[in-house]
Amino acid sequence: MTRILLFLMMILVGASCFNEPDCIVTATTSIKMDFKQTKTDKTTLLKSVVDSALILKYVKVSGITSDYMKDSTTSTVTLPINPKEKTITYYLFRQSKSGATTRLDSIKFSFSEESRVIAPKCGAYTFFLDLKVVQTSFGQTQYKITSTRLLKNTTNVQVYF
Repeated sequence: MTRILLFLMMILVGASCFNEPDCIVTATTSIKMDFKQTKTDKTTLLKSVVDSALILKYVKVSGITSDYMKDSTTSTVTLPINPKEKTITYYLFRQSKSGATTRLDSIKFSFSEESRVIAPKCGAYTFFLDLKVVQTSFGQTQYKITSTRLLKNTTNVQVYF
């Protein structure tokens, strides 16, 4: 009987630790893009999607005067948004692997915002959601929105080259 009583007491003490809210915020003010490539296995003819590293001369973000990510080779970029605006345009100046040509690609997104109070102790946080491609130089099959919410460590768009 004392064991059962001791066990119930431990459960009550443990449950009381969870009365405080968890103020972990997963919202972010950036869009994460992954660059991908479709490869076909020559023997099985099966297609697979793999990361594709691009040589970016620089990236321009509408509303920011300085260049972003100068001279980098990467398969993913995390680019800022302007929370005061409802749209953002990114211009990617990329170089071919041979270095002979440079190409300009652009992609314009729209999004909305929502303020939420997680708990009274945590306060209100702004979440950005409903991410959509408004205009792009990429073809319809060259990009895929994977998450319409801007969250930390979450890819929002995959771009295929």
